[in-house]
Amino acid sequence: MDYRAVFLQRKVQRLIISVLIAISYILLPLHPGRLSEPALGLLPTPVRDDVEDQPVVVPALPADYVAVPQGSAVCADLFGVPYLESMRDVAVEYCAPQSSSSLTCFHSQHVGSRIDTFCLAQGASFNLSRQKFTLDCELQGPSMPNSPFNIPSYGRFENYWYNTGPNIAFDKMVDLQRDSSTTAKIALAGGSNFTLVINREGETNPWHTLMEIFSMTMTIDVLQMSHGSNSEGPLFTASDIDNTQVLVIDDHKDGPFFDLWSLFAKRPTLRLQDLKPDSSIEFQNLIIPLAGGSNPLWQGDWEPHSCKHSPLLHTFSNRVLDFYGLKERVPKGPDIVVTYINRTGSRKLTNSKEYLQAIEDTIPHIRIQSVDFAAIPLKRQLDIIRETDVLVGVHGAGLTHGIFLSQGSAMVEIIPSELNHKGFRNVASLLGHSYFSTHASHTNNNDWHNEDVFLEKDRFMDILSTAIKAVYNKGEKNYDIT
Repeated sequence: MDYRAVFLQRKVQRLIISVLIAISYILLPLHPGRLSEPALGLLPTPVRDDVEDQPVVVPALPADYVAVPQGSAVCADLFGVPYLESMRDVAVEYCAPQSSSSLTCFHSQHVGSRIDTFCLAQGASFNLSRQKFTLDCELQGPSMPNSPFNIPSYGRFENYWYNTGPNIAFDKMVDLQRDSSTTAKIALAGGSNFTLVINREGETNPWHTLMEIFSMTMTIDVLQMSHGSNSEGPLFTASDIDNTQVLVIDDHKDGPFFDLWSLFAKRPTLRLQDLKPDSSIEFQNLIIPLAGGSNPLWQGDWEPHSCKHSPLLHTFSNRVLDFYGLKERVPKGPDIVVTYINRTGSRKLTNSKEYLQAIEDTIPHIRIQSVDFAAIPLKRQLDIIRETDVLVGVHGAGLTHGIFLSQGSAMVEIIPSELNHKGFRNVASLLGHSYFSTHASHTNNNDWHNEDVFLEKDRFMDILSTAIKAVYNKGEKNYDIT
């Protein structure tokens, strides 16, 4: 061992250490506060008592991640949040200031000269003998400076098909009068109960009924976005759902969609005949919702549009699926599930059984089911739809079920020869579904509402094959096109 080398090495090390210590003493006065700082991570960060309950502010996600594409201004106005905002921004009071009740109506204009309206009446009592609500309301002319259109007077609101719309509900169910006894009742009633006054078009047609329920939900949305004149809070909140009930004033049967009217109402649904002289009436606020005929999905349904996204329709679909606990249900497994809408009345597809069997025998990886949706409860209908990859049907309201397909599904519509309706095509576009259509062969009767349709077998095979291949790589599916 070379002891001289070892000795020299140690001497150099001691010299380096001495130099470093000297440098630290020179620099220390320049940073006096650092002497008391603990080593990083060795001691816990002290927490001041006065900030113990303050929330931790987390930096927001970059806006690019949360921005929702609205598309063109026309698409946004009809199918996006601006549809709700435009109605919220045109709220007009119809009762004079000396009235104990108030009547606020919300208006929008999107198509031609038609003005759509819904109303909130606050401070209402119920007259059992007359079977009507009473408002202590002295009418005044509607006034709104810089309104984008002429505000309709009370009683001059739009009427819609099947005897629906706010005028019908007011004529049927509401009296406006100045009455001191009524005022006293209103003042003593207290609470904040809400009643949705519903006058339906019918009870069985899926498209018409769901458009009505959809419009009702958007009515509630606008109220949740709106402040009252004497209140800092919204006109309707989530906590009000427990104090809200539906009053059905039409004579139609319940029908398969009846439960959905309670999406925002937890109290029992009533009909007029349910109100007896000994009933405990606590009505306070009346909501006369948007008519189904005002729904933006009705607009331009005879022309294809380029709108590719609808927050309104997505939200409605999710609300209905949540109501039945089906939102998370998606098609699973390797098989592509093809659901054929089996019409048993009008517009049946000739030879449909033979055609479906040929598809099943020819195309691999598929499972075909033919379903008469009208014969089963709505929850079961939606359960089937959530397991469906390809929905097939002759033009008709059954294709409304496409609203509830999982994203990326396919819709096939067989259209009567003389018909050019584009409503279901537009729905598919708004929800991100693939859409395929073909016209049936021409007939001489020209009665597309009632007549059965005929489509050649090879054309049926072609369109089904195309739609099935469109979902070859949807979800867990993993197939090549050969």
